[in-house]
Amino acid sequence: SEITLNDDGSIDVVETIVYDFGPNSRHGIQRYIPTRGRWTGEAPEGEKPGTWWRLTPISKVEVTGSGDTPDDVEQMTSSDGIDTILRIGDPDRYVDGVRTYTIRYHMAGVMNTFEHTDEFAYNITGNGWDVPIESTTAKLSLPGSPSRNWCFAGPYESTAPCSEIAVSGSTVSASENLLRARSGLTVAVEFPSGVVARPMASAKFERERTLADSFEVTPATGVTAAVGLLGGLAGLGFLGYRHGRDRHFVGDQIDYVFGNDSGEETPRKLFSKHTPTVEFVPPDNIRPGHMGTLWDEVAHHLDVSAMLVDLAVRGWIRIDEIAPRSKGFLGFGGDSGDFQLVSLKSANDKELLPAEKLLLDSLFSGGSDSVLLSELKTRFAEKMKLIQSRLYDDVVAAGWFPRRPDKVRESYVGLGVLVLIAGVVLTFLAAKVSNWALPVLAIPVVGLVLVAAAKLFPRRTARGSAMLSRVRGFKELFDAGEGERMAYAEQHNVFAQYLPYAIVFGATERWAKTFQDLGLSPEEMGLGVWYTSPYGYDPIHFAWAMNSFTTHTTGALAAAAPSSASSGSGSWSGGSFGGGGGFSGGGFGGGGGSSW
Repeated sequence: SEITLNDDGSIDVVETIVYDFGPNSRHGIQRYIPTRGRWTGEAPEGEKPGTWWRLTPISKVEVTGSGDTPDDVEQMTSSDGIDTILRIGDPDRYVDGVRTYTIRYHMAGVMNTFEHTDEFAYNITGNGWDVPIESTTAKLSLPGSPSRNWCFAGPYESTAPCSEIAVSGSTVSASENLLRARSGLTVAVEFPSGVVARPMASAKFERERTLADSFEVTPATGVTAAVGLLGGLAGLGFLGYRHGRDRHFVGDQIDYVFGNDSGEETPRKLFSKHTPTVEFVPPDNIRPGHMGTLWDEVAHHLDVSAMLVDLAVRGWIRIDEIAPRSKGFLGFGGDSGDFQLVSLKSANDKELLPAEKLLLDSLFSGGSDSVLLSELKTRFAEKMKLIQSRLYDDVVAAGWFPRRPDKVRESYVGLGVLVLIAGVVLTFLAAKVSNWALPVLAIPVVGLVLVAAAKLFPRRTARGSAMLSRVRGFKELFDAGEGERMAYAEQHNVFAQYLPYAIVFGATERWAKTFQDLGLSPEEMGLGVWYTSPYGYDPIHFAWAMNSFTTHTTGALAAAAPSSASSGSGSWSGGSFGGGGGFSGGGFGGGGGSSW
């Protein structure tokens, strides 16, 4: 090799490689040259601490082959980013025997500087050749005479001196007669400061990116992130304002509740309030399950439980409370009892709404006229979904919603998940290549907010808002003072009829307490016909039993069924080769090669 050291700390290299392929037919050779190594010295002046890499890029690559030897060259980078690979030869041609390749290239940034000296160390051959090297020579042309020189040969980290090293003015020559596979020749020289005019002029360093770098907070990234996040949230707000607001009839309070002659409607104004008027009967005889779905736009399991109680009160089924078979010891280890549902008449009746008929058909689908709630566990979940779906269909058919609320929520959840996934991918890509991941992070945050806010997007029609206002008025009956409730309840004896609605509104205990002091008989309260209990019909126990029933029902009906060529270069130190610190394989350059 012939190496010329330039005043800017770069070198021009001419390598002459005589390669004996023997009788084996190969395309050519590959030369591995390390051009990126971990820097173990201090961070460059004025730069942040961290993991730094020293870069020694090569350029101006030229290859000449002897005779008819193919000398096409393809320049690549190794998968770990450490080596520049020169693949020399023709993939469509083969060579054998002895072939000579002359490789020329320019390499930047190969010097180290210290307080009073500058140093140049170069691995001439590289320790990565997978074949022995019969002999090697190196000639270094320097800007001035070196004050010290070293030469090492052998396996990686060997400190054995090479066969010969000589200095003649500004020229250093070194040689080694035989190098085994994975062995190499390294030459190092030292100059007093100033011999090389600008030793670090071509030096290049690169700091390894960290997660903190990717999300670096600067005035630019901080402002952009804030603007992006606020803009995204404002967009979601506009989306909700445009599509998620309930409609209501245009006009006064009466028009709002009962509609106007023209049927004209408008989106509800933000923060607007309409004072409901107390109603003492369910508006338009709405059934409890449908009232619960209209109330919060969700067909809950509790709404289906209230449907069961309502069907019992209306005479379609009877609910029998069954005492625990075993109470256990001190209340532990026993069972919690059960409830039996008994069919009293056929579900083929026009009085039933579609969701109610589906519920009864699903409960007694086996042909039996009775079923235990405990028997429904693990086999009713899919039917429960169908019943909830029918509830959504019913409230749309009633004109209370333009679209099924569950489908609207699913649409916006799906959109939010897409934005979230896209944002995560974009944030990951931005973090890999730039310091601008923080602004991009606003995208998945907006997606996450959209997923959380999806429940706000279902909207009621003007007809639905009018009915909701009346339902709020009906709910006042359950929220009013004890005296008002008792006066109406005693006069009309509506305990049983309104109990399913109390379940929907979470007011079962309050409703039972209303009747505790009335002194009504079980028959007068409607009990003993649609509901039987081995414990009697005390209102407070009955309230507890109804809570237990809804808990059992929710758990039983919703329970799911059980599912069955190597480089020779590691790191480049900021330390000196002087003082006995050198070895074979150290310094810049190196690498190795092979045939292909």
